[in-house]
Amino acid sequence: MAYIHYDEKPNGAVYACIYESYREKGKVKTRRGENLGRVIDKENNIFRQKGTTYQYIIGEGRKDVPDIALPKEPVVPDNEKLILDFGDAWFLQEYISRQPFYESIKSALPEESDTVFSLIFYRLLTNKGASCHAKIWYEGNYSYLAFPKANLTSQNISKVLKALGNENVQRHFFEEYLSAIYGDDEATGILVDSTGVPNATKMDITQISNHNGDISREVRLIYVIDRSNGMPIYFRYVAGNIIDVSTLITTVSELEQYGVSVNHAILDAGYFSEKNAAELFECGIPFMTRLAPNKAVFKDAASGNLDDLMSQKYAYRYGERLVFIKKVKVNVCGHDAYVYLCIDEDMYLMQHKKTILNALDDKKDSDETDAAIKRLGAFAILTSEEIAENKLLPMYYTRQQVEQVFDITKNYADLLPIRVQSEQAFAGHLLISFMATAIMQRLQQELLKRRSRKAKSLNAESIMLYLRNQKCKVYKDYAIPQEARKEVNAIYDIFKVQVPYKIPLTTIEV
Repeated sequence: MAYIHYDEKPNGAVYACIYESYREKGKVKTRRGENLGRVIDKENNIFRQKGTTYQYIIGEGRKDVPDIALPKEPVVPDNEKLILDFGDAWFLQEYISRQPFYESIKSALPEESDTVFSLIFYRLLTNKGASCHAKIWYEGNYSYLAFPKANLTSQNISKVLKALGNENVQRHFFEEYLSAIYGDDEATGILVDSTGVPNATKMDITQISNHNGDISREVRLIYVIDRSNGMPIYFRYVAGNIIDVSTLITTVSELEQYGVSVNHAILDAGYFSEKNAAELFECGIPFMTRLAPNKAVFKDAASGNLDDLMSQKYAYRYGERLVFIKKVKVNVCGHDAYVYLCIDEDMYLMQHKKTILNALDDKKDSDETDAAIKRLGAFAILTSEEIAENKLLPMYYTRQQVEQVFDITKNYADLLPIRVQSEQAFAGHLLISFMATAIMQRLQQELLKRRSRKAKSLNAESIMLYLRNQKCKVYKDYAIPQEARKEVNAIYDIFKVQVPYKIPLTTIEV
């Protein structure tokens, strides 16, 4: 004989299954049969299992029932709903809300701003991974409360990336972003460099690149950095087979359209050509660039000027390095310019022994070896304006800020790997990475300005790891942060932020 057995769980939900009683050797026994799922209406034998609602009548089996006939499922009483990762997302939201470009990010896609911020946080607060995992992270993080309207399904993420890749959206963002960064001021100088974005996606902009002898399928990503504050101010991308030297004038011209008046440019060696130099002279933009040894202006300046370069009268200290610098006046495109011939003593000594040993092994002519030795450790910097030798390298090596920004973009802001298939979604992916990079670069620089011993022992990555350990409990009306450890409190002290004892959920704003 069959009957329905009901099992009430501690949370109030009731489940059912079929049991059958039978006789065996004169004794009545029972055995478990079919699972019926959750009980929706016990009186009418209505159940729900695996997304399907049905009626079950013993002896007749399952029958479909119209949805309109179903009573509402009971609300499961559960006062304490969630325990979430808290400190990292709360701190990041608090931090960026104080930044001048916060509203710029928010206004990029106003109707999807929760999703945009959640994607940025996902890149900055996790070990990345495919976007399909973003929803899992979001549901266990304070971002779930901070950005309640976010939709991190794979389909919506694709939709948002395509929207961010729209040219009108990108132009609007950069107008707002650059206005927030500069206000009524102007850029005091820019650094321009590029990096390869290797990928195997089938887009026209993915092309074979030969960059400094490295062959890959890639897109070329160009970043412009403000020299004075190290902040990324613009990006653009070109096909992987386009060489850097042909992109400079277009990049500067696009910046002008956003009202950014460039008064000095420091360029990677790959951007120097006579055409670019002539255009910069014509526009009245002073510039500085390293010269490749195969450039005619390098060879002309070096001729006869390397023999006595390693003399004390040309010696300058740069940190712990000893560098010899000689200024040579040259003519570039009909304009006066200056080549600074330099020899790095450490590099010279490292290469000197190796060069002579190789010459002995290969039985090379001594005159040929002596000529090669004169060029060891040598490099040249071209400037359009005369600069004091002791200020040359500190000024030029602000270019290291570009490398730092690229490091953040690739390692913190999830530039790689590329998982999008359309160029518009790719452009949106780059914009999200740019936003994340701007946030992290600002945080890194602010951390460097702090003079406390604790601040010097931290970096942006360790900050987020410490903060993630602070959780919060979420109730009906409030999120209650749990007690912070010593390391977490130290971070809050460094940045002068204070965590409230409880956070009313109705007042959380984006």
